[in-house]
Amino acid sequence: MTSELQFIRALQNRFPVRSTVQVGIGDDGAVVDCSNTDRQTIVIDMLLDGVHFDLNVTPPRLVGRKAIAVNLSDLAAMGCWPTAAFVSLAVPKSLASPEAFLEQMFDGIEELATRWDFCVAGGDTNTWAGPLAIDVCLTGIPVGAHPILRNGARPGDVLLVTGPLGGSLVKGRHLNFTPRLKLAKWLVQNYDVHAMMDISDGLAIDLHRMMDASGTGADVLADAVPVHADAVSDDRNSSLTHALSDGEDFELLVAISRDDFQRLNSDEGRPQDFYRIGLVRNDRRCQLIDNSGQATTMNVAGWQHEMY
Repeated sequence: MTSELQFIRALQNRFPVRSTVQVGIGDDGAVVDCSNTDRQTIVIDMLLDGVHFDLNVTPPRLVGRKAIAVNLSDLAAMGCWPTAAFVSLAVPKSLASPEAFLEQMFDGIEELATRWDFCVAGGDTNTWAGPLAIDVCLTGIPVGAHPILRNGARPGDVLLVTGPLGGSLVKGRHLNFTPRLKLAKWLVQNYDVHAMMDISDGLAIDLHRMMDASGTGADVLADAVPVHADAVSDDRNSSLTHALSDGEDFELLVAISRDDFQRLNSDEGRPQDFYRIGLVRNDRRCQLIDNSGQATTMNVAGWQHEMY
């Protein structure tokens, strides 16, 4: 196994300072230049073998890629652009070839760092007898006047999603999705986005989170929820259940005014179509509306960690 010193030197060579990072890997801390903004957004996600991926079937490159991508998705949801990443690892002692494993894992990290032009500026590495854990912290700066929060949805707002939902875990899409950074940047810079978040745990549970934060509710049209081909079954209700609760889709849930939605819908310069799924209510009820207009309570369904 390469020594820790050699490992750090290899990372220094692989990830030279760039973007707003002035001091990166190799010192006691990183130095990031924040002079061009008065806001810095910080996101953190920890991924675990056996929970977020399975090393028995998942290539190391995709592990590294996903660990970065889920954080990029959080930044996209806040209307921010990445500047620096900090990667901490608990590496299993049981790995047959840890050096090759880490090399491939950082290939996946480097792929996204290069694509989105941010710097891997630090982190920490330890070995232990447990499973692989990878913890990533990403910093970012707003692409508009301020970060977009999930608490700004207003009664009457139109609710949009940026892509079809469901089936991501079964088909492996959660390992190689493209974070919606460019789309979020375009949307924020051209429209007044009231609220936004990424759909990581399932549309049903994440919609409730946005509505709870905003003090509102929602009417969601069942037939308008886009179902991904990976989730389609012979039973429409089953397909819809997958779209509402599977999670790991990493599309964006967006709330904008009706006027802005009409402008967006007719905007010939928009990079893609958006899916209108419903409206924000002025009370706290979240309802699913079927094609006959019948409303039922939308259950809080999706992924939740068991904490105790």
